[in-house]
Amino acid sequence: MLTAVGPRFGAGQLADLYEGLGGSVTRIGKPYTPIFDAALALAGNPDRSSVVCVGDSVEHDVAGGIGAGVATALVLSGILADTRDLAELFDSLDAYPDYTTDSFRFAD
Repeated sequence: MLTAVGPRFGAGQLADLYEGLGGSVTRIGKPYTPIFDAALALAGNPDRSSVVCVGDSVEHDVAGGIGAGVATALVLSGILADTRDLAELFDSLDAYPDYTTDSFRFAD
């Protein structure tokens, strides 16, 4: 990943390296299911049909929500604001959001 002092290994890259050396890795961040399971447990294990994962990343938020069995809402004003062909991105990741929105904010 790119940092203020130049490129550095990210957690995923370190995990890949360790796994390649024969180590056992449990991935818990998005889009992996354990992080969604933990979040839902903290929320009292609601029925997954009543949950929506909201985020601006198809790769992490939409794919992760789908894998966790919850609906997904993609926010288009985030990292995808300049993406011209969303359909191509959805197809390439085989991840299609249930909803899209131009922006997201909490009500006052």
